[in-house]
Amino acid sequence: MKFYIFASGSKGNCTLISSKTGNNLLIDEGISKRKLNEKLSSINLSIDSIGALLVTHSHSDHISGIGPISIENTYASRENAINVPSENYLRPYETYNINGFKITVVPTSHDSPGSIGFIIEADNEKLVYITDTGYIYERVCSLITNADYYIIESNHNVRKLLETNRPETLKRRILGDEGHLSNVDSAGYIVDAIGDKTKQIILAHLSEEANTPELAL
Repeated sequence: MKFYIFASGSKGNCTLISSKTGNNLLIDEGISKRKLNEKLSSINLSIDSIGALLVTHSHSDHISGIGPISIENTYASRENAINVPSENYLRPYETYNINGFKITVVPTSHDSPGSIGFIIEADNEKLVYITDTGYIYERVCSLITNADYYIIESNHNVRKLLETNRPETLKRRILGDEGHLSNVDSAGYIVDAIGDKTKQIILAHLSEEANTPELAL
């Protein structure tokens, strides 16, 4: 299994997952069609090669570019403000076979109704994708152990966030149970989750103002 993170953060989110059999799915489409085409072209793919789109939640940085992928191939939770067919609704803790991938849906704690993450399996490998959450539910923690790959939020350094000029209401939102994982929180979850099979961890959705890659690492 391969993955390509085309964008991650408050300005847009979009990740491509590819299997060895040539199946491709997209997680979120928060970038423009032009940028998506450019990213796909750089790895010799086109929009037509994407068999499914999974949507984590309905904040604009995750859905602003929705359109190129047909609605019949788009999957989201019922609560998301996205006009997908009812047969494409995704429910937490249920497992689906979509476009050649085994996908287990996990709930996230975010201020967007029905927000979700994914455990994706293909090629005898497992990838965990969890961003935009204030914490990770205990039941979810038990499901994400010893994955091959983790793409997990590490949004902010708490001290840097508190020192920003952002409104206090926004700071409280980010720090709250329906906000975003801090570097320390992310590290704690990852330490408990990783195992002998783990090959790679990607720290995602880093704040440009309240974090740096060095601090996240």
